[in-house]
Amino acid sequence: MSGFDHRTYYEMLRDSMSVALVKAVLNKDLAESKETRLKARGNGGEVDAKQESEELAEFIEFLATDLFQYLPKDLTIITYDMKLADETGYIGSIESAEDFLNNLPGSYVDAIVEAKLLGADGDAEDVKRMTTSVMEDYLATATAPPLKWTETRPLECELCAREVKLTYHHLIPRSTHSRVLKKRMHPEYMLNRVAWLCRSCHSFVHHCEENMELAKNWYTIELLEQRDDIQKWISYISKRPGKTRVK
Repeated sequence: MSGFDHRTYYEMLRDSMSVALVKAVLNKDLAESKETRLKARGNGGEVDAKQESEELAEFIEFLATDLFQYLPKDLTIITYDMKLADETGYIGSIESAEDFLNNLPGSYVDAIVEAKLLGADGDAEDVKRMTTSVMEDYLATATAPPLKWTETRPLECELCAREVKLTYHHLIPRSTHSRVLKKRMHPEYMLNRVAWLCRSCHSFVHHCEENMELAKNWYTIELLEQRDDIQKWISYISKRPGKTRVK
């Protein structure tokens, strides 16, 4: 697909934040002496690992939410397609986030410094370095090329969600590829994108439109799902049991 929804971009940022902060916590724990860790337990009690992990997850959620609301809009709609079309190499690079990194929200910086997650002496510069790592990972994820179709196979049909034997449907039908390229309708790398569909849904899609029309206007699962006839079909077929389970 050529892009993601708003929630997906947030989740990418949160996951990148999780990696960076979990590493920071692990490094902080390793840096502490055994004696310090024992004192932290207090009165001989054990640290509640589950509670600690839940608190860290909540803190990461808070930080990611705070940071994401200040993220420039052009960094929340960035895609592989945009990066590929950019001849300057700027889109998707850490340089594209430079202004943002130089003006991080105060509430975000203060929260990390006060939590001492980057060490007792951690300051705004440490937060900036950590956030640079977060943004590098986020931008790489947002602009990553699509998976090869052989690597995308799910357990369920992408339309009816039944766990049955699947076939792959070329979202841009193979018979249209030469014309699609000639008309510059889609870039070449999109030609082999597929959706995994059960045989019933696969057949129904091809009965909905001619191949060229599918290539022109209905070349993603999201677009197909917007069609009234597809929605009615899904409502019908999803209630029918699957006969052949995926092996």
